[in-house]
Amino acid sequence: MTARKLQFAGALFDGKSAEKHPVDVELTPQEIILKKPGQKPVHWSYSNLRWATITASPFHIEHGDNNDENMETLVVEDPGFYESVLKIAPDSFSATGKQTDINWKLYAAGILFLIFSGYGFIKIIPPFLADRMVDKIPVEWEVSMGQSILKMLPVKREPDPKVLKVLQDTVDLLEQSVAGNQPYDLKIYIWPIEQVNALALPGGPIVVFEGLLNQAESPEELAGVIAHEIQHILLRHSTRGIIRNMAQSMLLSLFIGDVNAVMEGMAALVGELETLGFSREMEAEADQKGMELILSANIDPHGMIRIFEKLMQEEPEDLPKEKTASKENDLELSSYFSTHPSGQNRLAQMEKQVKPHEDRTWAPLFPNLDWNEIKPGNRALQQPGP
Repeated sequence: MTARKLQFAGALFDGKSAEKHPVDVELTPQEIILKKPGQKPVHWSYSNLRWATITASPFHIEHGDNNDENMETLVVEDPGFYESVLKIAPDSFSATGKQTDINWKLYAAGILFLIFSGYGFIKIIPPFLADRMVDKIPVEWEVSMGQSILKMLPVKREPDPKVLKVLQDTVDLLEQSVAGNQPYDLKIYIWPIEQVNALALPGGPIVVFEGLLNQAESPEELAGVIAHEIQHILLRHSTRGIIRNMAQSMLLSLFIGDVNAVMEGMAALVGELETLGFSREMEAEADQKGMELILSANIDPHGMIRIFEKLMQEEPEDLPKEKTASKENDLELSSYFSTHPSGQNRLAQMEKQVKPHEDRTWAPLFPNLDWNEIKPGNRALQQPGP
C-alpha cells in the first residue's frame, strides 16, 4: 500500500502585500498546519478554507471569510497535493473543489436560461397584449397619437394644390369602397424629401414622400400605395405597432432594472417613427385588403403591381439632409421595401388576386390628367431659371 503524503512545501500570501512567505504544509484530518521558520505553527481549520483554483498546479487554498479584505492564500505546486487533501480532509471540504466546477456550469446555464427566457418574454408578451388591447383603444386616442407624430414631421404646410388634389381625390374614391362606416378622417400629407416611402399614422394621416410621387408614373400606381396605407389605418396596424413597441421597451427596461428608462421611453414615444414598424403578417394583410379595395373601386390593379415592382428595385439609402428640416426632425427612415419585407412573395400574392379579373376593362382613374406633367420632380424642371 502506498504511504499517504502529508508534508508539502508551499507559499503563503497574507493578502496585505505581494510578498511570498515560504511555509511547510502538514495535512491532518481536522486542519492544515503551516510552519514558518522560527515562528509558531499556524493552524487552519478546514471549515474556514475554500479552494480558489484546482484545475492544475499550483493549487490555491484561501483562508478566512469571503468578506475579508486581506484574505490569506496558500499556494502549493506539488501535483499530488490536491489528491492528498481529498483523501485526508473532511468530505465537506474535499467536495468543494468539485462543486466549484459544477456550480460555475450551473450558474452559466442559469444565466443563459434567464437571458433566453427574458428575450422570449419580451418578444412574445407585447404582441400578445397589443393584439388584445388594440380593439379597446378609443379612436380619439389614435387620432391624438397620430397628430402628435405628424407635428414632428416636416411635412409641407402649403403643398402644390394640384398634386394634393390628385392624392386626396384618390383617398376619397377609395374610401367610398370601404365596407361600412369607418371612424377615421383619412387625409394626405406630403413630406418634401426624395426618399421613396409612405407612412400610415394612427387615426387617419397618410404621409407620402416626394420621392414616391416622382417614382410613380400614373395615378393608378399612387392609388396602389395609398390603398395599402389606408388598410394599415383601418386595420389599426399603426396603433398595434406602437403598443407593441411601447410594451417591449417597458418590459426590457424593467427586466434590466432601469425604471427611469421606462418613463423616458414613454415620453419619447411620439417621436419614434420606428414604432410604426409592421410585422410581415401586417404587411401581407395590408397588401391583400389594399388590393381588394383597389378592385372594389374599379381602379386598374396593375398600377399597384407596377409601383410595388419599382419599390422592390429601390436600394436602401441614407436619408438625405433636408435644409428645411430641423435636427429634431432628422429621423432615419429606410426605403419602402426595406421596412416592408418579403417583396417577391407579396408581388406573387397580388398577381394571384388580380388573375381572376384579367378580362375586365379598366377606365383611367383621372382621364383628363397627365400625372407626369404635374408631379413635383417634373414641375421643378419646368420652373424658369433666375
